[in-house]
Amino acid sequence: MPSLRPRGARPWLVLGAVVVLALLPPVRAVAARAWGVVDAALAASRAAEARERQVAEYARRYGISVELADEIERAAREEELDAELAFRLVRVESAFRESARSPVGALGLTQVMPATAAELMPGITREQLLERRTNLRLGFRYLKYLLAVYDGDQEEALTAYNRGMGTVRRIRSAGGDPANGYADLVLGARGGSPVNLVRHDSAAPPAPPLHETAPTRLPSGL
Repeated sequence: MPSLRPRGARPWLVLGAVVVLALLPPVRAVAARAWGVVDAALAASRAAEARERQVAEYARRYGISVELADEIERAAREEELDAELAFRLVRVESAFRESARSPVGALGLTQVMPATAAELMPGITREQLLERRTNLRLGFRYLKYLLAVYDGDQEEALTAYNRGMGTVRRIRSAGGDPANGYADLVLGARGGSPVNLVRHDSAAPPAPPLHETAPTRLPSGL
């Protein structure tokens, strides 16, 4: 006896069963978790691609290797310092030379004074301070600290980075202005481009003497 079930009914029954199962709370929960994982992976991939493009742009803009640009961006992000400010700082401080040394003893890419480094990382050696990653993180950490001290005032924080907090305080106490042009070298002169695109060895004005005095003692645990 032939079946009375309409032809094509089985696919519809299967589809109906799938819809019913999909409406069940446990199934919906599993599907939501799976989509969350996929969505997070896609977002992470997009963020990584965007970061790669930004790092490549920094490398092009400052005429440095992608590897070094990657290290600077990563260190700035880890120390919660604006990446653009970080690149400008390194450019003025050392012209992106890892072995840079100033006449007063500041070292490395961010020209950290050994006394400052010892406060930020007790027991640090001179060799460690010249390591790229360590030097970048300590320099950026110190600048981030100064930005907090000076309530986010970048010009004041940069002046203190260059001249020392003690010098800035003494000049302010005497009613003077501690600015010496260093902040403008990093940030760009008022009314001009915020990013100085010329190479360090070009006709750019020379930086003032680096780190005229050692900074005052930093708080413990910084």
